[in-house]
Amino acid sequence: MRDLGIFFGTFAPCHVGHFEQIIRAKRENKHAFVIVSGYDGDRGDQAGLHLDNRVKAMRELLANDDHVTVMKLDETDIPKYPDGWEPWLKMLTEAIEQGIEEKSWDYEVQSLSYYVGEEEYIEPLQQHFNATWTNRTTTITMVDRKILGISGTDIRENPLLNWDYVMRPFRRFFVKNVLIIGTASTGKTTLVRDLARRYSTSYSLEYSREYQTTRQVPDDELDIKDLHAIGIGQFELNREHIHSPGTRKVFFADTDVMTTKLYTKLYAKEEEYKKIEPVFDYYISLQTWALIIVLPPVTEYVDDGFRDMRLSDEQQRQDMHQMFLDEIKAHGLENVTKVLDSGGDFYEMYTKAHELVDEVLADGKDN
Repeated sequence: MRDLGIFFGTFAPCHVGHFEQIIRAKRENKHAFVIVSGYDGDRGDQAGLHLDNRVKAMRELLANDDHVTVMKLDETDIPKYPDGWEPWLKMLTEAIEQGIEEKSWDYEVQSLSYYVGEEEYIEPLQQHFNATWTNRTTTITMVDRKILGISGTDIRENPLLNWDYVMRPFRRFFVKNVLIIGTASTGKTTLVRDLARRYSTSYSLEYSREYQTTRQVPDDELDIKDLHAIGIGQFELNREHIHSPGTRKVFFADTDVMTTKLYTKLYAKEEEYKKIEPVFDYYISLQTWALIIVLPPVTEYVDDGFRDMRLSDEQQRQDMHQMFLDEIKAHGLENVTKVLDSGGDFYEMYTKAHELVDEVLADGKDN
């Protein structure tokens, strides 16, 4: 068994073919370094996978594996491939040397095995390392990039079609997030559950209900601390589900931070609202929605023991509905927003929403 295996790439995203080579590198050697490389604006970055996020996802994928170390190689400040071989090889060498030094193994690394997917890499690597590490043997193995008939380019072009090839921590970069939003008693929760079950994926419910039930606080008694906790709690709940192994291609959210912001505007004092508004706006900016479905208030307003019944008035409900539309516009989200008016017909509501989600998923296959 050789001492150290090296496998490098952009991993944009990491797919099952990459993973097979990582397994090979660690099982044919005492240890493996997986080096995630790239630069600002590279092909991964353009697809929403920034280098730092790829490194984090790779570390998540290989967590608790004592035989693998994930490292980052930032190429932003050197000439782009195929130029810049000399500075790139220098960076690679320094990264490997530093990694070996940090490991403090009880043996001296005398053999290094490189696993590469491009034939033109072999000669530059061999020449450099033969000259650099005269006290170590270097082996370069050409791997079969088509071992599983998939490539990062295929996945970036058709992520949903190639979903099963993407390693789990990288899937979240391609999930289509769908938000169901609107005033109280419009059927959001039931619709979210039905859609999530139809698409065999995960969903999040309204965090405020969990919060209010636990603390037994009705809508009209929520203070600024409660509303702050609910807003951030909803954001974290949505994010948890987007990252969940149970999320497959699409995720459905029952409300988001925009909802909490609007209720804060209703219930908080003006000076309190002005202080917390930038916080909510910041979290709203971190959310990415492929589709926002707004349900208008055309259904019966139901008292669930927590809702503010003062908002059951028809004009109050219409005013609140307009607040949602104005908030969506304020954040520049009109282009992904559809107002779904079913006239109170719950089956029509479901079928229309189903059609909208199918359109989003179809678009995702062509991206």
